[in-house]
Amino acid sequence: MQRLIVVGASGLIGAHLYDLARRSEGLRVIGTFCGRPRPNLLFFDMLRGRLDEVVPDLSEDDVVCLLAAQSNPSWIFTNAREAGQLNISATKALIDVVIARGARLVFMSSVEVFDGRKGDYDEDSTPSPLNLYGRMKLEIEEYLAAKCCKHCIVRTGWNVGMSTDHRCVVALTYETMLRAGARMARDNFFSLVHVHDTAVGLLRICEDATVSICHLASSPAVRRVDLAAMVKMHSHYGQQMAFDEVAFADIPYTEPRGRLNQLNCDRTIARYSLTFRNPEEIIRDKIAVLDEARGRIRGEIGVAP
Repeated sequence: MQRLIVVGASGLIGAHLYDLARRSEGLRVIGTFCGRPRPNLLFFDMLRGRLDEVVPDLSEDDVVCLLAAQSNPSWIFTNAREAGQLNISATKALIDVVIARGARLVFMSSVEVFDGRKGDYDEDSTPSPLNLYGRMKLEIEEYLAAKCCKHCIVRTGWNVGMSTDHRCVVALTYETMLRAGARMARDNFFSLVHVHDTAVGLLRICEDATVSICHLASSPAVRRVDLAAMVKMHSHYGQQMAFDEVAFADIPYTEPRGRLNQLNCDRTIARYSLTFRNPEEIIRDKIAVLDEARGRIRGEIGVAP
């Protein structure tokens, strides 16, 4: 790999990958941003420009890691046309440029390509998405498989960063339980992963030209009610939180969602000797960040969880 080009290097995963790659000895890194400026990054709007205009010398020795996308399933459902322009049209156009230049593409997909009926999905499991976000991700997976011989599809679950700048399932659960009427499903399972662990795995995948599909997530899977209970137990504001335990089928989503959304990452862990943080550790650390931020807003500086 001559260079790593991180498209979307100001997003949650992209920023961590870019920073990690810059610290890697002997690796040249280029990062792009669109809506979130960061130092040292190049501006690139996928909807209006071409990657080879930003990186004119893009070549067969380069690896492009594509992390720019609309990723909020609810927003995508209500803004389908706008989401499709980035997640489908602009993404395919970028892939075509990468193919024409002979570079390798690493594409961030999602557990949402599965229907959530059986769980424990490995790289050989058959995708069958329930929602529009999952269908968009699968369309790009299939486009890559048909058009691009030098690629890797990477699927992940809920990534959790240790700031309040990006949405994550821990923060959403925390905020939901501070409002009246919170409901948490007893039969809903999903995968968490610390964003730094995702970045470490992605960098190793980018350096390995022999792999075409990988899963990145921590284990064991997390049950929704257990996440809620941990948030309530570990938060300084736990006494203000409450939730009702219900069946997943009783949660009114705007479109179908998978009930058993956990990924099996055994192959990736074995291949790259990866170590993922335990989900409970991730949850506890994120609660501390959320408590500190809430304490500052409320004028309770220095409150310890």
